Formats: sequence, C-alpha cells, structure tokens
Amino acid sequence: MFNQPDFYTISQLDVKNKLILPSTELYRQISFKVNALYQDIHNSLINAHSVVATASKQVYEHPFETLTAWYEQTAYAGNTLYAQVQASVLPVYQDWQVKVNAGKQATGQYLQAFGENPEQVTLVTIEPLTRYVAAVGVQSERYWQLLLDNPEQLLASVLAPVTGYVASLTQETEAVLISGYYVLAELFSLLMKQPSVTLQALYHNTLSALLEAYFDIISSLLAIA
Repeated sequence: MFNQPDFYTISQLDVKNKLILPSTELYRQISFKVNALYQDIHNSLINAHSVVATASKQVYEHPFETLTAWYEQTAYAGNTLYAQVQASVLPVYQDWQVKVNAGKQATGQYLQAFGENPEQVTLVTIEPLTRYVAAVGVQSERYWQLLLDNPEQLLASVLAPVTGYVASLTQETEAVLISGYYVLAELFSLLMKQPSVTLQALYHNTLSALLEAYFDIISSLLAIA
C-alpha cells in the first residue's frame, strides 16, 4: 500500500468535481422533485375544488336530475361490486364453509367413536407419536452405544461442522490480523524514516479516498433520483 509509486505524490484534490458539483446536482434534483410534488398537490386541490363547485352548481340548478343521475351511478357501482363479490369472494367462502363442516363432521365422528370405544381410539390416535418416540429411542440407543464403544469418534462426528466453521473463521481472522500487522509495521517504518512527508502523504491520500467514497455515494443517489 505505502510502497505504491503515487503514494507520496501530492496532487491537487478535485474538490469541485468530487464534492461541490455532485452536491449541487443532488440538491437541484431534490428541490425539483419537491417543487413538482408541491405543484401536483396544488393542482389536485384545485381540481377537487373545481369538481365540488361544479357538482354543487348542478345540484342547485337541476336538483332532481343531478341526484337521480348520482343515484343511478351509485346503484350501478354497487351492482358491479356485488357481481364481483359473487364471482370471486363467494366461492372462496363456500369452499371454506365446506371445509369447516367437514371438520365438524370428522370431529363429531371421532367423539362418537371415542365414546363407544375409548381405548382403541386412543391407541389409533397416538400411534404416530408412539412410532416416532420408538424411532427416537432406537437412534438414542445407537448413539449411546457408540459413545460407550468409541466416544472419540462420536464427539468428532458431532463437532465436525462446528470445528470446520471455527477453523475457517480462524484462518480468515488470522489473515486479516497478519495483513493489518504488516500494514502498521510498514507505516511505522516510514514514519521513522520520513515522518513529515509520510504524515502529509497519508493525510492527502485519506482525504482523496474520502472524496472518492463521497462521490460514489452521491453518484448512486443521483442515479436513483
């Protein structure tokens, strides 16, 4: 990093193109969108006021005709909505009602069978659970036997996924720490040899990197906006 040829090259920071112009453009776009939103709201309010005024004038001049037309429009919209409910919502409700009735019937049959022969119904009901518990017991017995016969193998097989993850994490962490150590060692060596020049170059490169990051962020925002 510090051995790059242009590390000590102190060039003029492009503040205008990396900071001022992108910020100005972002502010301009945001202001334009805010003004457009305000204008849309203003136009919507004017249109709503115009519609209300026109409707009030129609009711005042022709009350019977206007109210009749409104009633017909409302009735038509209601009939359309009712037809849509009948076509889409009602079948779903009917299907749900059939399932509920079937569930109630099955529950009633189960209760009736339980009242007539509770022992048999109980055995049939808990049979899946019994099979599952038996299978778990067999598997537990196998693990227990393996633990008694070869505990090292069992523990190694159980801990293998965790061990692999920790090993990979440890390798990545070690690589990061080693890389950071060498960077710090290199920086310390340069500071011991040329403290003033190194600090000035480090300051300049840090500002340049921050400007580049800011420019990338603002460019992304401008692309979204």
